[in-house]
Amino acid sequence: MTTSAAELARTVVVIGAGPRGTAVIERLVAASLTDAWQGQVTVHLVDPQVGLGGAVWRSDQDEVLLMNTTTCQTTMYPDESCRSILPVPRRDTLADHLAADGLAPTDFAPRAAHGRYLAAVLETARADADPVRLRIVTHAAEAVDVIGPADGPQRVKLDDGRTLRADAVALALGHLPTTLSPRSAQLAEAADRHGLIHIGPANPLDVDYASLLGRERIAVQGMGLNFYDAIGMLTTVAGGRFELAPEAPSGLRYLPGGGEPHLLVGSRSGMIYRPKPDLGDRMPAPYTPQVLTSERVLELAVRPAGVDHEKDVMPLMFAELRRALAQEGHHEWADDEALIRVLFPFGRRGGASHDAHRRTRDELREALHRATVPDSAWLLVYRVLIALRIQVNRLVDLGAYTTESVRADIDGHLRNAFASWASGPPVLRVRQLLALEEAGLVTFIGPRMRIEPDDASGRFATSGAEGLVALADGVLEAHLPGVDLTHWRSRLISAWRDRGEVQRDSWASRGSRKRVATGSIAVDGLYAPIGADGTVYERRLMLGVPVTTAQPGSAITAEPGTGAQLLRHAEAVALRLARAAGALPEAGQAGS
Repeated sequence: MTTSAAELARTVVVIGAGPRGTAVIERLVAASLTDAWQGQVTVHLVDPQVGLGGAVWRSDQDEVLLMNTTTCQTTMYPDESCRSILPVPRRDTLADHLAADGLAPTDFAPRAAHGRYLAAVLETARADADPVRLRIVTHAAEAVDVIGPADGPQRVKLDDGRTLRADAVALALGHLPTTLSPRSAQLAEAADRHGLIHIGPANPLDVDYASLLGRERIAVQGMGLNFYDAIGMLTTVAGGRFELAPEAPSGLRYLPGGGEPHLLVGSRSGMIYRPKPDLGDRMPAPYTPQVLTSERVLELAVRPAGVDHEKDVMPLMFAELRRALAQEGHHEWADDEALIRVLFPFGRRGGASHDAHRRTRDELREALHRATVPDSAWLLVYRVLIALRIQVNRLVDLGAYTTESVRADIDGHLRNAFASWASGPPVLRVRQLLALEEAGLVTFIGPRMRIEPDDASGRFATSGAEGLVALADGVLEAHLPGVDLTHWRSRLISAWRDRGEVQRDSWASRGSRKRVATGSIAVDGLYAPIGADGTVYERRLMLGVPVTTAQPGSAITAEPGTGAQLLRHAEAVALRLARAAGALPEAGQAGS
């Protein structure tokens, strides 16, 4: 970044006040208190939900929406594992922040509580900042465009009519809304034609769940975390209540509020998201792989022909599980057939299923029982799979897999399989789902769910692997929008796209070196977006979900002791902002 001192605005902008944007501000404050800092810089923080924790974690949302990680698994401050260059004067984790509210380190907090933590981190940063060195200005507005040369000052246009001039801009945009896919558009058009309801992929906070009330049946496609969010939100807007019922298999009884639709629930794979184990008052130690070790990962990653997951990695994963289970005395689970039954109740890739409703319900009841005790074999499988997911992600990050294996095995199957164990909901949410089933409000379709407009009946025909199940008068696509530059509806990204100042990223396997386009934004040096003509916009620094190909794991929060990518990227971007504004010398110069 080369701008003369006379041309500097000594101003930077951070767009997005969620975890990443807040972390950049906190790291900028840390940088401003070092001896190397020179002069005064102004940082503008722009987000419609500024001070509330951003769009996903906003502190004014309904307390019914829960995090799917425990309070001790989230922090906004680097620890020793992050190897920070800058000082870290504070260490408070989410668990520390919420202890006064009576929440234990192993509790699952409401998302609003995390929003309050983010707001507190921001306010603490503002209090720590010396305004003579760093002035923090917030704007409750949306940034609709960033304009400027590749290596010169930028202008940030806000939706309130203001324009901010900046030496550099960091963009932590999070999950972005998209236009409907052709398939979703077909369902939406059918809904309009027949007076039905269709809700496409969206942030749960952007969904009008009240619009589903009074409908007879709603087809719900997706059984992951957005589905569990829908359970909490739909019962809340209906005015229903869950009460303790020790005699019920779920342990709860649902008392309807009125207007609840019957939910027909399924997905492509039928994969069941198990509840996170109830861990009492302490987290178990992370499992250290003994078969798929870090050394084995590096050995696989340099194979010239590339790695085939099914042939090269899956046997090692099963060997890891067998070894761990046998070592702890769980011999009944320590063979491949038993593991496949436990891990993939509907088969490895969502095959045909007889009596899908009963089997899904029984699998959930069994999972609830084992998670609540918690069963020691179940807890061990959970710990091993979390460790194996890290190793597989490292192989992906290193470009070890062949293109075909990434498509067919990793994206086509394994990510969902890992998520069904490692990213499941809290125990409470599974109890509530089973209570709704016991109340006759849920039917499980299982794998291979299909939803088709049926013009003869004026409804949606909903089917699974066993054929037609029922007609529905609404569809809820219970998943987040995908990462897809070509379909994002963000005004800012759309402006870049129209001017050719951004392009899709691509990935190449180690074997064929064949490049495959992804949906995320292509960046140079991890952060700077690349235009359609190859121009690198060095004054624009991107973080998080929109650049997942370059920054894998972008949807993961910062966990203490893990060298959290979120915090390491935030510090790197904060340093680049400070250098662009002339407050710190360029990297490699004296005093940097």
